[in-house]
Amino acid sequence: MELHFRNRYTSKVWVAIMFYSPDVCRDDGKWGTRGWWAIDPGGEAYVLNTSNRYAAFYAEAANGAIWTGPYGPIYVYQNAFDSCINIGSTAARRVGTRLVDLNGSSVYYVNLTA
Repeated sequence: MELHFRNRYTSKVWVAIMFYSPDVCRDDGKWGTRGWWAIDPGGEAYVLNTSNRYAAFYAEAANGAIWTGPYGPIYVYQNAFDSCINIGSTAARRVGTRLVDLNGSSVYYVNLTA
């Protein structure tokens, strides 16, 4: 299943994700984390191919808007990252994520709106 994000917001948006990765992250919480995808207004980004039904995301816009939630938290860094949920450092911020239920869709789009 492919996970895509569409920026339907008025400012540039950066997206970070959390996804099930039991092989790579077996000793660090079994969930992987990645970021950042920069998506201009009207644009979209393909971020993940997974066989798991669930993923989660955090996003922030250039104007300060955020999309957060109760899942995680995950560590996000200033620069691009590819890590696991239980690996963090003092150089990272902890943020909550929103759940995405791909529900068997071959291609799933998350629309980021106000």
